[in-house]
Amino acid sequence: MINQLDEMIRHLLDVSLNAPALPWTIDVGIRPPDDAWRSTVNANGRPAVSVYLVETREARDRRTSDAVLRRRPQPFQVDCHYVITAWIPTSDPTFGTPTIVEDWLLGQVISILSDRLPLNATDIYGGTPPPDLEPILDDLDLPTELLPPEGYQRLADFWTGVGQGNVWHPSAHLVVTLPIVRSDRPVGPPVTTLHVSTTPTITSTGAPPELVLDTSVDIGGEVHDGAGEPVRGAWVLLTDTAGTTTYQSATADADGRFHLVGLAPGDYRLVAGSTDHPAVEQPIEVPSNIDNYDLTLT
Repeated sequence: MINQLDEMIRHLLDVSLNAPALPWTIDVGIRPPDDAWRSTVNANGRPAVSVYLVETREARDRRTSDAVLRRRPQPFQVDCHYVITAWIPTSDPTFGTPTIVEDWLLGQVISILSDRLPLNATDIYGGTPPPDLEPILDDLDLPTELLPPEGYQRLADFWTGVGQGNVWHPSAHLVVTLPIVRSDRPVGPPVTTLHVSTTPTITSTGAPPELVLDTSVDIGGEVHDGAGEPVRGAWVLLTDTAGTTTYQSATADADGRFHLVGLAPGDYRLVAGSTDHPAVEQPIEVPSNIDNYDLTLT
């Protein structure tokens, strides 16, 4: 997915920098600004912008705690740090003072990025993202920080590492938070009895007072079709064993999950269906030693 973020940034800068009627074409490369890059810029004879991913870190401030137990892990949030530099050919006198032209070009880059924050693939690609774009990135506003006040802390080491022939160039620091989609493997067996609470009450019927414990149970499950895919929007009913009295109802979310709360222990019947599937039902016990409240619609 990081490569798709690279391409989003490259596409945005390439289209925007070459839209005005400038006397030159400006190259945009996902390349380290090393000696090989300098040689390429000089050989092409055109101004250029290097976009280079220098560091990735977990975005710990964006960790979330979800009260609903999930079979699949949440996306891993990664801060992608880019150093963006502006270059012109050193051998072409038509560009005037090199530093001034490079500063101008970097200013154009900063202006383009600042106008498009937060980065959004649908916006960058004009409403039609590439077909191979990860679905999670489609029309997602990616948290983006341009020119953070603290800057890139290792800039001196960065320039030392990219080649002895390179002097410092004007640069911009860009940080984009990217959700990394993890595999669909289960992270563990589903826990479907979500909560058990016991509330003490005191009763007295002329005899000595007696402490009575009232227990309520929260349960959860998933609704799938015959292929094992979640059925979004499926309706779920909890009834008595005869199916004559409905105690609770729920609607499955995008992952087919549902939960029912505050149930008294006992025997019930779960009924589920959808607009595309006929209803199915199964007897359940709350709480259950099996802990299986999933339903399959055929």
